[in-house]
Parts: sequence; C-alpha cells; structure tokens
Amino acid sequence: MNTRLFISILVFCTAVFVSTGTAKPSESSAMFVERDIDTKQIILKKAKEQLSQHFSGDIYRFEIKARWIPRRLLEAGSQSIIGVKLDGNVRRYTNFDVFYQGRQKKRSIQIQLAVDVEKKVPVVTRRLRSGSKITKQDLKKQWVSLSRNKDELIEDMDALVGKTLRRTLLSGQPVRRTFVSREYIVEAGDQVRVLIQKKGIRVQVAGEARENGAKGDKIRIYSKETRKKYVGEIVRPGLILWKNTL
Repeated sequence: MNTRLFISILVFCTAVFVSTGTAKPSESSAMFVERDIDTKQIILKKAKEQLSQHFSGDIYRFEIKARWIPRRLLEAGSQSIIGVKLDGNVRRYTNFDVFYQGRQKKRSIQIQLAVDVEKKVPVVTRRLRSGSKITKQDLKKQWVSLSRNKDELIEDMDALVGKTLRRTLLSGQPVRRTFVSREYIVEAGDQVRVLIQKKGIRVQVAGEARENGAKGDKIRIYSKETRKKYVGEIVRPGLILWKNTL
C-alpha cells in the first residue's frame, strides 16, 4: 500500500469515528459538572428558605456555601431534591438534613454548610475616642457578621446613648458590651446579703462585697458570719445570688 493511500484511509476513519460521537469525554464531563452545580444550587436555595422560617428577614440575612455534600446526593440530580431541614443550632458550620427521591424511595442524608449570619445592629458613624460619650447621632443600624463578632454585641441603640466608651472605635464598628462602661450598683466594701439556695433550702448570709459590679456581674463576697468567701451574681443593690463557695 502506498503512503498516499494509507493517509487517505486514516483520515477517513478518523472522520467517521469523530462524527459518531463516541469520542467526546469532555462533553460528558461538562454535563456531570453542570448537574452537580444545579443540584448544589437547589440545596443551598432550600437551606436558605429553611433559615428564613426560623429568623426574621428584616433583622437577619445569611450567606451560605457548601462545605460538605456527599457525592451520591449530587449524582441524584436537582429534580430529586424534596426538601432541606435544619439540624440543630446555626453555627459557622451548620448541619442540614436533605430529603430526596432515590431508587423509587424517599431518602435522607446529612450535609454541612458554611453559614455566615448577619444581623442589623448599631455601629458608630465616625471615629470615637476612648472616654467619649455616645450620642444618638454617633449611631446607625448596619448589617454585621455575627460569626466575626463572637463577643456579645449591644443591639439596642437607645441602650448605647449616654454610655462612655472604654476604648476607641472606628467608623462602622459595632459596639460590644465590653467596650462601654457600666453603672455599678454594688461597690467593693458594700454590705450585702448573699442568697444561698440548695436542694430547696434558702438561706441568706451577710457579707461584704470585694469587687465593684453591675447587674448580672459575678463578684466575690466575704462573710464574717461563716468565715467563707463566695462568688455570686448581682441581682439588685445589696442582694447577691450565690453561685459557688471558694
């Protein structure tokens, strides 16, 4: 067989092979990738709808990303997804149960999504130095990521007005409870009553506060009556709820 004839036959066979569509693995791969993306989007959409049922959309909003979704769930396809249910509390990595139709039977499987929760809370509108008193004009409501602000944020704007800052804040920064000074209702040296409740028995012991504190703070108290030291939570001026004995 001469060289020219061999090349002609080879070109013809190649053309026939390609035209039959038997050698297009890239198209199949693209189809599977598109299916996985569609399924993932449906799951994320239903997960966001589930969160909206638990949290008001006027106060909260969510950014959700897939962290772990089993391969067999993605392979089931978007049409098989029936519903998504929150499993437990909302955390940075939150578990959900996904219900889907598989092999003529309703099935469920657990997935994990990365959830960034944002909430509208007061932030300062300008740079405020430590020692400044907060005015209403210094505040506005803004979306703030709760996962990036682990300390408890003050959410009531009126509760911030008149408070004194203990540290400098930059414009747009939310205010944590530890950032503002609070009014002490018990001061070190005050005579207080420690309410001790154990197994249905209530006893009050006289003592002396060893620390300053606002309502809800835990402080140390010393009692001459019992010659013991206690830790208690401030209920109101002069009254401490016993927590433990030192």
